Amino acid sequence: MKNLFGVIFLLGILSAKPHPQTVQSAQEIIQVFSNQTSKHHITDDLLNIARYGHSLPEDIKNELRQFGFNFNNSIVNRSLDVRTEASGLDETYDSGNFRFHYTTTGSNAISSTDTNSNSIPDYIDVMSETFNTVAEYQLTTLGFSEPPGDGWYPTNNDNGGNGSYDVYIRNAGTGVYGYVQPEDWANNSGNNENSSADEVNAFTSYMVMRHNYSGFPNTLIENIQVTAAHEFFHAVQFGYDGFEESWVFEATSVQMEEMIYDDVNDCYQYMSSWFNSPQQSLNLDSSNRWYGSFIFFEYVNTHLSVDAIKTFWEKSITHDSYYGEYSIQTLDEAFQDFGSNFSSMLNGMSIANRVMSSLVSISPYYYEEADSYTVTPSTFSTVSFSAGGNESVTSTNLNANAAQYIRFNSFDPVLATLTNDDGPDSYLELHTIISYGDSAWTVLSGSPINVDPTDAYRIYFVVVSQNPDASNFDYTLTFTDGVASVEPEIPNNFSVSNAYPNPFNPQTHIQIDLLISEKVSLFIYDINGRLVKKLFNGDINAGQHVLTWNGFDENGNYASSGTYFVRLKGEKQESWQKVTLLK
Repeated sequence: MKNLFGVIFLLGILSAKPHPQTVQSAQEIIQVFSNQTSKHHITDDLLNIARYGHSLPEDIKNELRQFGFNFNNSIVNRSLDVRTEASGLDETYDSGNFRFHYTTTGSNAISSTDTNSNSIPDYIDVMSETFNTVAEYQLTTLGFSEPPGDGWYPTNNDNGGNGSYDVYIRNAGTGVYGYVQPEDWANNSGNNENSSADEVNAFTSYMVMRHNYSGFPNTLIENIQVTAAHEFFHAVQFGYDGFEESWVFEATSVQMEEMIYDDVNDCYQYMSSWFNSPQQSLNLDSSNRWYGSFIFFEYVNTHLSVDAIKTFWEKSITHDSYYGEYSIQTLDEAFQDFGSNFSSMLNGMSIANRVMSSLVSISPYYYEEADSYTVTPSTFSTVSFSAGGNESVTSTNLNANAAQYIRFNSFDPVLATLTNDDGPDSYLELHTIISYGDSAWTVLSGSPINVDPTDAYRIYFVVVSQNPDASNFDYTLTFTDGVASVEPEIPNNFSVSNAYPNPFNPQTHIQIDLLISEKVSLFIYDINGRLVKKLFNGDINAGQHVLTWNGFDENGNYASSGTYFVRLKGEKQESWQKVTLLK
């Protein structure tokens, strides 16, 4: 069936204009392989050429042919008779799912050092151990399907000598950590024979790793580890849907580095530029954005499930992405399996990015490693407000699936109202993050929002675009006089007043002020984020209420001296404060 599809595909593109991104990808590959420029990641460039290379001008095709590219099949690949990457590699080593191709002589030579005298160079031992660790985690622990095999290739095609996944260890190109080369439709049909599902866009592939990492940041082993985790996951992804969107290929592969080798933190290099432009789409068609978007999946893994990425790739095959872009829709479907949705995850991440704390007690707005990130999203605008004033912020450059942050300075209560100037208000969401000097936060959501800045250390408003139907959003955020006291006509606001006494022994009182009747929960957490006591969970009428914590935990034991966090959770917002128990 794929053979017929390939004929139709080829006929369809003979008169097509060059795919813009593919022209750029081809030019970058030519420059990297001819040592004219340095680039860390080229798998997506190779994927673009594989998918759309037939639309390239003939002169660019001829340049690519010099590097072994073959345009005879519907998938543009390297030479099928003898893989270009196999040239000069005269040794092989089979281990687990993999066959490693290498040499100890010539320009692609690895170090021949063999400290354990097992007749295998230490460099290959490290590669083997790393790749088997990666495969065990991705295929066994997480349960992803094994990448499609190449054992079915015709005898005149190079499949590396057997059906194992081939890793060619050689000079990968200037600055390149490693790459995966898409090669053909899986099982000659687009269906991965190693899964029970019916894929239609699965690709076979092989990988290239460097023969040394001299001049690269991090240690040799760390570079091998993160590259293996990242690139092998590309091979896994290609076994689901080779036509999926580039951003999700790269963002989930960077996240896979963190999942397997959490202590290396090579992904930190992508964060500064990403946080400098929070108004740009999570799924912006730009390679500078793709890698930093791993932070979204870091948030998802932390607050939803580590299985969410796998569920996404399993659902990706239900939408034929050869014909369109479905990544956001598929993420939404995947998250619904875990009782959430894409919008909730996007809004939660946008708040967490401004809070930027490692305190588990402020769930769902923390990252485990936030204290190490040393980044926060850039501020779009700063507003200073005084009673009687009427201030506003207008934006025309907020992308879909993105956020903008407005710093607010005032000693006077304010009412903030968000208006979408070019679409339904429901496409945008407004949040207020109020931080206090004692590591406490209040998060308010909705529009309008009434904010009393009394005792606040810092206030930010966050506008999140949560609908992908537009490329840019025009909105206006207006600030008018608010109220310092409880006013029923101002919706969606509550607070937890400072506990008293604090520090306390033997008990402390927590005052709750509700503007509307709603269901609330009140929890006590210790400094490590462990639940100590659930004080209340139920409906409360509007008004003022006082709850008391007598210092006992869920098991009836008196808690030890130390710092604790009081968390008040309502239907649309939360409030936190710190208390200290002394004995």
